Amino acid sequence: MNTAATVAGGKTDAGVIDTIARKELVELLRDSRFWWTGGIILLLMLIALFLGWRQMQRVDGEHAAARAVTYQQWLDQGDKNPHQAAHFGQYAFKPVSPLAFVDPGIDQFVGSTVWVEAHKQNEFNFRPARDATSLQRFGELTMAFVLQILAPLVIVLLGFSAFTGERERGTLRQLLSIGVKPTQLLVGKGLAIIAAVGALLLPVALLGFIALGFVDDQHADAKNLYLRSTWLILGYAIYLTGFIALALGVSAASSSSRKALIGLLAFWVVNGFIAPRAMTDLARIVSPTPTKVEFQNGLNEARKATFGHDETHPAFAAFRDEVFKKYNVTRIEDLPVSFRGLTLRKDDENGYRIYDEHYGALWAIYARQERIRAIAGFAFPLAALRPFSMGLAGTDTFHQNRFATAAELYRRQIQTAMSEDLIQHHKNGDNNYVSNRRLWEQIPALEHKIPEARTAIAEQGLNLGILSAWMFGAIAFAVTATRRLRPL
Repeated sequence: MNTAATVAGGKTDAGVIDTIARKELVELLRDSRFWWTGGIILLLMLIALFLGWRQMQRVDGEHAAARAVTYQQWLDQGDKNPHQAAHFGQYAFKPVSPLAFVDPGIDQFVGSTVWVEAHKQNEFNFRPARDATSLQRFGELTMAFVLQILAPLVIVLLGFSAFTGERERGTLRQLLSIGVKPTQLLVGKGLAIIAAVGALLLPVALLGFIALGFVDDQHADAKNLYLRSTWLILGYAIYLTGFIALALGVSAASSSSRKALIGLLAFWVVNGFIAPRAMTDLARIVSPTPTKVEFQNGLNEARKATFGHDETHPAFAAFRDEVFKKYNVTRIEDLPVSFRGLTLRKDDENGYRIYDEHYGALWAIYARQERIRAIAGFAFPLAALRPFSMGLAGTDTFHQNRFATAAELYRRQIQTAMSEDLIQHHKNGDNNYVSNRRLWEQIPALEHKIPEARTAIAEQGLNLGILSAWMFGAIAFAVTATRRLRPL
């Protein structure tokens, strides 16, 4: 089809753009390469959607069953000293975000289960990535992977010859000679690619929304999930629109289709595979995290200033004198409350301060590393899209931190209840005091709500801003490159 003949005829700007878009879309749909690549991408997305949904449902079901079992074990532990009950502990299971079927994020790498017990803030356990095969560690087929890596490749293949192909066929000169504006060509061709890509993604997006309608999750309401999904789609739309603009701009600026394709493929490789790894290494250099041994040693050193169960520790003697002074007594036997309960509560409070300080510093390091990695998003957008995607899906560091905080507060709730029971009911000198199920039932099962969508959106404001800046930069580049096109 001759492009110049198609758009000729004294049309308005909108009419010319519409004609170009229709013509380009028809040519794309007639191209067997589009159907082959598009069909493969659509099939991969459907497979990823199905596998992700099934995995999310399986893990969520396992966690729900495990939560019920561990809480029942807590209730059925029998009569015992409250402090022994605190050591009996429970497992806390991070609720699976319903949107994890789109982007599983860091969940399989950081773990989703933590043991809550007396005196210790434990690390998360049972990380699936540790048991993964070498092939699985390379990357799993997820919706996020398809949209972040494969969809841009399709756009590159659709757009690399948009202008160079016209130039090589001789139709570009004809178009510009009859008065078609370069920006009209840019917008028309861009709309055609958007329509083609949208035709591939829309069915999957609709299936995803339908799937959310079947979610019966106590951890997130439907309004929250749909709002998160809408912003998630917006983020990916910005990312892919930027790639469309970049492909058209490079095509307009290149002297041949071969050069345009090589340049775009080089950018795709750097964006998808090299830049993320390089920025991760840079973040670790600029803001290093302590090793597990260093972190534990720091905690142990800080704990040495507290008395724990050591009654010979100077801090223990100081606390005992403070208690005596408060109650105006000189012997433990004369105290109206349990000294054992008071010491346990005091030791826990000292530990809370230490854990808050050390874990707070660790989470701050993680946050700085994420900001450093995001800076690359101004040039390579995946660095900003990836954390944005995980953040809206509820599978990023922020959501992990929120659950870790909730689990720690739950641990402290148990500790406080056990110590208070000792303080009020234990008699000094009585080594046989026990409590029972009535006390255990005062501790409800841990219920953690996934943060509201507006909280996640606000947390990802920087990444969304970087992603938007990159898109507008790509559009500006495309406009500048096309305006330089000349008939000769």
